[in-house]
Amino acid sequence: MEERQSEFLIPLAPIPLGDETKRLHRWGYRLFSEMFNERQLLGLGLLLKRISAVEDIPVRHALLTVFSDFLRYQNMLARYDTYALKCQDIFSVHGFPVGLVQCENNLPGIPKVGAGAFRHFIEKYRRAKDYCQQPFETRHKGHRKELIPILGESIKAQQVKRLPEANAREAWINSLSAERVPLEPDSLDGVFTDPPYFDNVQYAELMDFCYVWLRLALGNEFDAFKAPSTKTLQELTGNEVMGRGLEHFTRGLSKIFCHYAEALKPGAPFVFTFHHNDPNAYIPIVVAILDAGLDCTATLPVPAEMGASLHIARTKSSVLDSVFVCRKVKVGVESETVPDRLKSDLLALEKAGLRVTEGDIRCLLAGHIARTAINRLRGGWESGATPQERMGLAGVLIAKLREEFDAERLVKTIPESALGKGRSYWQ
Repeated sequence: MEERQSEFLIPLAPIPLGDETKRLHRWGYRLFSEMFNERQLLGLGLLLKRISAVEDIPVRHALLTVFSDFLRYQNMLARYDTYALKCQDIFSVHGFPVGLVQCENNLPGIPKVGAGAFRHFIEKYRRAKDYCQQPFETRHKGHRKELIPILGESIKAQQVKRLPEANAREAWINSLSAERVPLEPDSLDGVFTDPPYFDNVQYAELMDFCYVWLRLALGNEFDAFKAPSTKTLQELTGNEVMGRGLEHFTRGLSKIFCHYAEALKPGAPFVFTFHHNDPNAYIPIVVAILDAGLDCTATLPVPAEMGASLHIARTKSSVLDSVFVCRKVKVGVESETVPDRLKSDLLALEKAGLRVTEGDIRCLLAGHIARTAINRLRGGWESGATPQERMGLAGVLIAKLREEFDAERLVKTIPESALGKGRSYWQ
């Protein structure tokens, strides 16, 4: 195969060392190509070569999107799902799981049989495009699912290489640090984002798996694909190998929150999700919101993971995120307590048919405590203090609030308190 490498595209990039990729290094993987067997490299390399030769640019880009998606099932770290009887996605655990039993998937695929092959992802892409043309909402009636079409609506925009004009259906997609996006004061109707959850997921280390393949096809077309890796020094994730801790995360998050808060119109929402098992991981959230001159007006629960996900199943991890809704308005003294909010969340989740676990309660509690800390610290907050001082204030208050509300007891007793005697967590 080495003699015929000009006939196909295969990445020869090394695997950079990081918190997640060091697991691969321990197992002897040094190149991304070593995560595939020769048959997979031949098939993928030929397919990528053919896709790269497609002259129709939108079609070529669509096929590359499909290619990057189905790569997750076409490697020797994929495992077999004995319950669903199909190949399992390499990222089903948000990491690089190296198993003792490998599962090699069919590359082109068979119609309506199995999953994870190229034709399956072509169909997935087609369904996504159909949805864009005719979007719908889903409503559950008992055990039945009903689709409600949104008449007269479609999901589309003219792609531009600048900030979109007001009231124009335009979209600007770029790959750069969020703090470098040029924004005018009072220009945004809202900010909706999903920041890294500190050290929960090493996004760049995982995405390099797909990036090194796409770079072969797009490196000469887009500047964003010229670098050998998606990893950058500006990346906002906690990472021990890179020496990035909670202070690095706090500094970066504060800069970005401040940058976008300045561009918000009066009363406009600044909304983001967050989720972490460690209460201290919420310290950067508190600091960043206060530095940006925002107040937290609501924390809402939202399902974020499937309970059957391999990294969630049979653990005490949460499948819920907290949605933080912030605005540049002054929040008065709130009458509803943290336990009251937790009870309201539980009742709403119960009504929606969601099974709440102890991990879910811990996550929601951390979000409500962070919101309370933000609103209590707002009055005397000094954004000019050192990061260590600001983090110290936030950390001390979070700890005091956990003690004030007896967090550990609350986690154990809130289901029965909210839902009735004898009620406890789903296991």
